[in-house]
Amino acid sequence: MLQSLPDVRASLGHAVTREPGSQAHWSRMAERGSGLGLALILGCYRLLGPVAVRLLLYPAVLYFFVVVTRARRASLDYLRRVAAVQGQGWQPGWRDSLKHMMAFAVSSADKIGAWLGKVDVSRIEFPERAAFERTLASGQGAVLVGAHLGNLEMLRAVASQSAVPINAVVYTRHAERFNRTLAAASAGFNVNLLHVQSLGPDTAVLLKEKVEKGELIVIVGDRVPPVEQGHSRRVSVVDFKGAKAAFPQGPFILAALLECPAYLFFCLPERGGYRVHFELFAERIQLPRRERDARLQLLVQRYAQRLEAYCLTAPLQWFNFFDFWQAEPPAEASTRTP
Repeated sequence: MLQSLPDVRASLGHAVTREPGSQAHWSRMAERGSGLGLALILGCYRLLGPVAVRLLLYPAVLYFFVVVTRARRASLDYLRRVAAVQGQGWQPGWRDSLKHMMAFAVSSADKIGAWLGKVDVSRIEFPERAAFERTLASGQGAVLVGAHLGNLEMLRAVASQSAVPINAVVYTRHAERFNRTLAAASAGFNVNLLHVQSLGPDTAVLLKEKVEKGELIVIVGDRVPPVEQGHSRRVSVVDFKGAKAAFPQGPFILAALLECPAYLFFCLPERGGYRVHFELFAERIQLPRRERDARLQLLVQRYAQRLEAYCLTAPLQWFNFFDFWQAEPPAEASTRTP
């Protein structure tokens, strides 16, 4: 939904496919399957509860761990980078990688609960709730930039008492089918999944209308979108956990085009529940043409620094099981901005 659609589909019984070569794009790692597996898991959750769903997901994740060596290597690479930054003598091994993937199974079960409206909001700590509610009450929409970290779907739970619609920008052709399946399963499902090929003028006009109505736009900032024919991809290569990594410029270009505040939104497990982290990133993002590239580089670097800080507090909660630190962005990527 709001995050990790290909990953969640894989854990819900969809076949994982990989293209030859060492640097296949994340969006091509899980493309097969129908809504049947998701519908079965949703039905199981409603009938038997979250514990039963976790028991179903554990074997799927274990199979994923054993069979998909690329994901296992990526997990271990990430954990070793975390250990190097922390500098506490931790030497991650395959057991830590398995724990990492099992944490994803637990998070996936909680995502399903959020989709079905089964979350106990008393288990969610939200120290910045007053600021979040002021944002909703202002009538001015906002862009919320998240990540494949923790459980971004808890946004539905914390916003459930408000009538403000949530629009999630996703880069997957399966978004509409996925959205219909969830809407059929839960009458209260109020997240609109917007599949986009690129953040072009048509997309900006649509989202501008939504922001002017006071709606929220949610987008993740830690995955470079796939390239569609006739479109370019804008990325910045910045420092992240001691090495260079490509991050999308799209969330920040979008916030500039929409002329609205941009916030960071993360939700991490804590003390048997969740803790929401909500912080202002920028009241307004301005990108003068002559300074556009330099400003975008600074914005993306600042986002990467904040993401790294949160990853260090909960290392097993970052769910990107692919080679994130490629030496160079994929050949079809473009670091140019208009």
